[in-house]
Amino acid sequence: MVKVNLVIDNKNWKSRYPKINLFLNKSIKKILSFIFLSRATTFEISVLLTGTKNMKGLNKRFRKINKDTDVLSFPAEEKKFFKKDLKFNEKIYLGDIALSYEYIVAIIKKQNISFDDYFKKILVHGVLHLIGYEHNSFKKYKKMHLLEQKIIRNI
Repeated sequence: MVKVNLVIDNKNWKSRYPKINLFLNKSIKKILSFIFLSRATTFEISVLLTGTKNMKGLNKRFRKINKDTDVLSFPAEEKKFFKKDLKFNEKIYLGDIALSYEYIVAIIKKQNISFDDYFKKILVHGVLHLIGYEHNSFKKYKKMHLLEQKIIRNI
């Protein structure tokens, strides 16, 4: 089971996805089911759908980078937590993800890709960060990127 706590503070998200809560629940459930074959675990995640101003503030506050970005992840657990076997019926709060509407729009225009495809990609990317995946070396980047692509093909 997956519980998604959703906060939308940018009206463009609601215009693009009137049923965003349903979409996020389904997508995150598929992502986590792909990673954790045990479906007996209950996961909870918070998602903030925001815009440039708020995302820039979050990025500056938590990463000391004064610019907008597409996705930020704030894991609730250390990555070693996910190396152990998860208990049957365990409830796990994964953490928070923030997504910037304007940044995504800028990227899709530059790369000439669809909003939906890029949105799925960064949603997967953000969830993987919550469970300990990183891309701070080429080896880790390659591992994370390959897993992202497998998951995207399955959602």
